Order: sequence, then structure tokens, then C-alpha cells
Amino acid sequence: MGNFTGYIILVVFAILFIGISFIVSKKFPIEGVDDFVAAGRGIPAALISASVMVSWVWATTLMASAEAGMSYGISGGVSYAWGNALPFFVLIPLILHIRKKMPKCTTFTEFIEQRFGSTTSKIFFIFGIGVTMYILIEQAVGIGIVFNSMFDIPYEIACAVPIIVVTIYIAKAGLRGSIFNDVIQFFIISIILIITVPLVLKTLGFDGIYQGLVNASTDPSNPYYNEDALNFFSGAGFRYGMIAVVVATGQVLLDQGYYSKAIACGNSKSLFRAYIIGTVFAWMPVPIICGSIFGGATLSLGKDIGLASEAAPYLMKLIYGGGLGAVMFVLMVFMAAMTTGGGCFAGIQALFTTDFYKKYINKTANEFQTINFGRKVTFIIGVIVIIVAILLKGKSLLMLDILSGIFFAAPAGCFVAGAFSKKVNSKTAIASIVLGLGSGIAAWQLWPNPDMNTFVGNMCSLLVPVIVVLIGSFLSKDEFDFDKLKDYEPDHEVKTVEG
Repeated sequence: MGNFTGYIILVVFAILFIGISFIVSKKFPIEGVDDFVAAGRGIPAALISASVMVSWVWATTLMASAEAGMSYGISGGVSYAWGNALPFFVLIPLILHIRKKMPKCTTFTEFIEQRFGSTTSKIFFIFGIGVTMYILIEQAVGIGIVFNSMFDIPYEIACAVPIIVVTIYIAKAGLRGSIFNDVIQFFIISIILIITVPLVLKTLGFDGIYQGLVNASTDPSNPYYNEDALNFFSGAGFRYGMIAVVVATGQVLLDQGYYSKAIACGNSKSLFRAYIIGTVFAWMPVPIICGSIFGGATLSLGKDIGLASEAAPYLMKLIYGGGLGAVMFVLMVFMAAMTTGGGCFAGIQALFTTDFYKKYINKTANEFQTINFGRKVTFIIGVIVIIVAILLKGKSLLMLDILSGIFFAAPAGCFVAGAFSKKVNSKTAIASIVLGLGSGIAAWQLWPNPDMNTFVGNMCSLLVPVIVVLIGSFLSKDEFDFDKLKDYEPDHEVKTVEG
């Protein structure tokens, strides 16, 4: 019965998602490249807030935060929350600044090209595609784990079907389709979370969870023994929070989906309000709840569940079998992964559509040909994501997330500094990326303490570029003229821009 229920969920929501994309594309026909990748630049702040929130609620948010709760105790979920939220306080002023300085900018790589030149822009393009593909892969892995754990559906099928579906609806409806789906799923995810958490607490009780955590912190025979399980200021938990800052910095600053949604917002005041509400007030409570309740409750059981990424689905299946509570949790993870995947695919479309096709393949292409290319690339990326996700079967979501910081945080330093400082030049920018990435990988591989190597690797990847940029800026005699960015004209028509 469980297997049948799982297939029904996949089929029903596949039809729903694809149906919505056809409705959106029919009601709001795409009139050009800017309409396709920036949704007409007039989306209300309320819709952007909901879209930002659910785009940052990954399958990882629901499952890896629970895994963090098991690994670090009560500090895990909180560390996941503040660590992943802090980079938005870099992203928000960065986006507002770029909007002001370069009104017709659509992608962050457009800004990089005008600021640092073609070579640096190509490097950022590669990092941008890498980040979004990684995020897509992690969503596929998360859905595969949940459906396999809860309903015994083969992992390969469970991770492939959602990616196929999200590929179709983003290729059809573009960014506007992604935002509309996000809003629908914002309400579904919120309602399910509000219902599911009390069900868990009613079954296990606060006292039962607390006593289980006491056992985990005092009994060495507990398979998840951790003397800091009840320490809110755990050193290991704080280090994980710092790793989360590095990880999220690369993911946030190099994910074109967030820039596309920012560009789609009607004006800067609405954009600021939308991103603050979407991240601080709507998103942060989710990992705190999942880490503390789902992770803490599973930890309190004192049972070895195998793969820690399965903590949340294991708990749901244990309490409810294949019943309503389990189905609601699966729906929540499914929705989270689909919305995040939609934002990533929309970002990839924007990068390839505006920054690649006319520059390197067909310089005389019209807007219809450019949009068509963006759609084709979406399908190619989808196939690659499915293949890699299948190869990662059995891997920890939390560990994949931690390692991603080492590989994707290096460009952040020169990006932020270059947006606000006239002194940073292209040579300094490239040197900072190479040295940051190299030092991060070297520290991860060579640091003698296996409990600290990923932490040191993440810190090197983020901080070494900052040091290089500071030294390079001090020695540089260059001064970039930001005023010329206001005259930038893209290859496609931009109908509306903020005055």
C-alpha cells in the first residue's frame, strides 16, 4: 500500500505542476527574453517573499537540519538557521547596489563582465552553473531518500521523476511559472509544517524528547552519544554554524535564481521588504523547528537508524507507518525540493539565455531563438542532474552541503568587494578565487584532524580570498568608474526598469 501511495503522490503532483505551467504560459504568454527570465520586472513584493522563502526551504532544510539536530543536539537546528540566514544580509545590499548602479542588469555575470572583464565573467559563469547544478542534485537526492525510505519506491525513480517534472514546467513557463508555483507551495508547506510538528509532540511529548536527549548526553552506550547534546552553546554546533555561513555564502551569492527574483520585483523598496520577510520571518523558523523537533526526537529514541539524513523520514514512518502524518511529511519535502529546483532551473535559463547563446553560438539570433536555446539547455541540465543524483545514492545530505562550501565560497570575496570598491581589479579577483579554492581543498585533504578538516577547508575558501582582495586593493592603482554601468544595454530588450 505504501509503495502505491508514493507512486500516486508522484503522478498527481507531476500532473499538477505541469498543468500549472501550461496555464501560466497560456495566460501570460512570453513576449521576449526579458519576460522569460525576469517575469516582466513587475512582480509584487508579497509573491517574491513567498518565493524566496520556499526557494530557500530545500529538501536539505527539512532533512539536513534534522540531521544537524542529531549530530549536534539542540544547537544543531539553531546553528543551521543562523548560519544559512546570515549570507542574505550580504546578498540584499549587494542586489540593491547592483540594481542602482546597473539598472538594466539581468544576471550577476553581466555585472561581473562589465566590472572585471570577460575572463572573470566566464569563471563566475562556471561557478554559477556549478552551484545551481549542485543544489538541483541535492534536491533530487533528498526526494530519493524520502520516497525510498517512506514508501520503498526505488531511489532512482524517486529522484528522477521530480527533476523531469520541474524541468518541463520551467522550460514551458520560465521564471513567472516558478514564482506562481512557489506561492502555491508556500501555503502547502506552511500548513503541513503547522500540522506535522504538533503530531510529533503529541506522540513523543516534550518530556520524552528531553529525557532522550539527557540519555544521549550522559550514556556512552547510546549510538548517538554526545555530551553536548543539551548544550545550546556547543562548540561543535557553533563550528557547524560557521561552516553553514560559508556554504550558504557560495550558494546564495552565486545562485542566479535569487537575482532573477530580485530583478522581477517591481522596485527596490519592495525588494528589500520581500527578502527580509522571506528569509528572517518566514524561513528561519523552519530549520529551527525541524532540527529541534525532528532531529531531537529521533536522537531521543536512542536507536541506530543508519544514514542520519533519514532521521526525519525515519521518525515519521516510525510514528505513523504509511499513514497521514507520513504522507504529509513526504509532500512537504517534495514541495520544498520542487520549488528550490524551479528557482535553480530559472536561474540556469537566465545565465544561458542572456550570457551564453548570443555571445558564443549565434550572435545574430532573435529573441525567439534565444528563448528556445534556454529551454533546450534546461532539459540537458535535467538529464545530467538525474545521472549524478543516482550516483550519489547513500550519501549524507549534511556532508554534501558542508563540502559544497569549500568549492563554491571562493568567488564571494572579490564579488562583494568589486561591487562596492573601485580598487579591486580583474587580476586580484582571479587570484583570490584560485588561492581561495586551492587553499580550501588543500586544507580539507591535508588537515590532520578529521573532525576539523572540513571546518578549516571552508574557512580557507571564504577568508583567503578576502585577504587577497584586501592586499590587492591596497597595492592597486586602478579605479573603476561605476557611473558607466548606468549606460549598459543588454542584447535583449528590457521594457521596464526602475527609474
